[in-house]
Amino acid sequence: MRDDPVRRRLKVLLRERDLTLSAASAAIGRNRAYLQQFVERGHPKVLGFRDSELLGELLGCDPAELRHEHVPPRRRAARKAARTVLAPLPGAPLAPVPEVEVDASAGPGALADEFVEEVARWYLPEAMIRHEGHAQPEALRILRVRGDSMEPEIREGDRLVVDTNAQRPATGELFVLWDGSGLVVKRVEAMTGEESPRLRLRSANPDYPPYTCLAEETHIVGKVVWVLRRM
Repeated sequence: MRDDPVRRRLKVLLRERDLTLSAASAAIGRNRAYLQQFVERGHPKVLGFRDSELLGELLGCDPAELRHEHVPPRRRAARKAARTVLAPLPGAPLAPVPEVEVDASAGPGALADEFVEEVARWYLPEAMIRHEGHAQPEALRILRVRGDSMEPEIREGDRLVVDTNAQRPATGELFVLWDGSGLVVKRVEAMTGEESPRLRLRSANPDYPPYTCLAEETHIVGKVVWVLRRM
């Protein structure tokens, strides 16, 4: 990491403005260890577009100075990924739940067969699915979170267990849906008193303001039952 010109430039800019990595992380809406991990541990490998824009504004520099010329390709999970089991009682039946990756161009048919690739298969206790999640095992899909709009509630890399049978959002519940431009996870509120029914979509990250969309132009994928996170 020491020989990386972007990281060196970031440290120089911070010294010139008497700012710490921790303070700069907080100023761009990240957790206070974010930039230290970027500089010292190489995670993330490169800064995101939004992070470099905010840092450029904070440090009075061209954001291009904080962007790498080559962005490493996103690593795809192997088809034969490790099979994951949440420990059930001895002898309790397990239900297979596919983890899928959705094509970015999927549109409203986000979980149609032609747009998804199964990248792993998880085995979850069937009793937990039915009695705790109030869901049918065959209706569950697991999706990996990308982006930071739901931080700190949901982080990039978390897995969402989604019940695709749950198609009617109740106010304040977490849903995965196609909002007309992309696949998102949001807290959904149905707006009343509107001539055309609309949904208000809320993020947890205050950097992302709520927005509305026509209900008829959205496609509900399903309700988030659980969030799976590596600790």
